[in-house]
Amino acid sequence: MSAVHPLLELTSDAWRVRLAPSLGGSVVDARWRGHDVLRPTTDEHLAAALVRKTACYPLVPFSNRVGFARFEFDGEAYTLHTNFPDEPHSIHGVGFQREWAVESHSDTALALRLSHTPDSSWPFAFEARQRFCIEGDTLVLTMSLTNLDARRAPAGLGWHPFFPLQTALGNTRLVTHWDAMLVSGPDRLPCESVAPPAPRPLDDTVIDNCFTGWSRAASIDSPHHRIAIDASEALRCAVLFRPEGQPFYAFEPVSHPNNALNGVEPAMHVLEAGATLDARMRLTLSPPTPESARTQS
Repeated sequence: MSAVHPLLELTSDAWRVRLAPSLGGSVVDARWRGHDVLRPTTDEHLAAALVRKTACYPLVPFSNRVGFARFEFDGEAYTLHTNFPDEPHSIHGVGFQREWAVESHSDTALALRLSHTPDSSWPFAFEARQRFCIEGDTLVLTMSLTNLDARRAPAGLGWHPFFPLQTALGNTRLVTHWDAMLVSGPDRLPCESVAPPAPRPLDDTVIDNCFTGWSRAASIDSPHHRIAIDASEALRCAVLFRPEGQPFYAFEPVSHPNNALNGVEPAMHVLEAGATLDARMRLTLSPPTPESARTQS
């Protein structure tokens, strides 16, 4: 499979990160001091080129769903193609379904680029860049989106990282702040904004919701380590996804809520021709806290 989707590696004393630029610019796995930080991609999923089963993939030029694959912008109506089986919506943009070009690669850093020309997946030209960099115990992910179209264009960015649950060893807890949770209707589109639920261990949670007014900071305590997440100003929302019975969850920093192109607030960023939207996410690892260690014992 490596001949089809070659893997590139970043390494340091603390980290080992493998990436597949040609498979949606995705992260295949990320280990810190011998432990999985992200849900690793299985050999079977890699061989089948299942990018949605990778450890992390980019969300660009939008996150989550565009309702029924239609939207209006600046007086024009647009229809996108649907890209998930059995879904009437267009989901997660185009970046995760495209090959990214390698611009530079060293032991601790990788830079990727994607150029998009208008098509049925997205009607505006853009260039996206990703950079992954190890800085001590921190893995830094940056992304930019530049509007190459002659028109102004809506723009969104984010990441879809999956994290493992290790329930047999102890619970995993997420601590963060957000103002509201968007509740979805039967069509899986937001229909109501409510107060966020009380926090509980992710191992006992079943959820798939977008949260607005995110503080852009979070901590995740798990049996093997603590993850401190901090994000840049553009990432105003976050999606928390934990499917029932699965040993993983996703915590997705994103720049806008689900279906923002059809009026869900806050609205997407709008870029004038030639303008750029930037985002950054930092994952800083440390040993589990004493309180967490006592909880796991």
